[in-house]
Amino acid sequence: MGLMATIWMMLGFVIVFLISAIPLYLAVLFLGGKTTLVKTAFISFLAGLVVFAVKLVFSWGALIAFIILIWIYRESFKLKWWKAFVAWVLQFVILYALILIAALFGFTLAML
Repeated sequence: MGLMATIWMMLGFVIVFLISAIPLYLAVLFLGGKTTLVKTAFISFLAGLVVFAVKLVFSWGALIAFIILIWIYRESFKLKWWKAFVAWVLQFVILYALILIAALFGFTLAML
């Protein structure tokens, strides 16, 4: 693989990751949190790594990881506990709405 192919692949990864952070970004902004799209993407990536590591180590990993995820949202976006939880739920609602809007315009998940 050449240098240009590697650069394009890395650029594609960054673009896809930024796009995947949009639902969380919108949820945090709606709830009055402090963030940017790049910060949200970084926090999303970091939270994913932490959740993976916790679930790997602990037998009750899913519950512990969920609490840590909400705590990360709380600290990173300057939200209260309940708003961090609502941001977590709202990101899925926004994602569903964006998929529905895309479907109304003729796009399918296979196309995206």
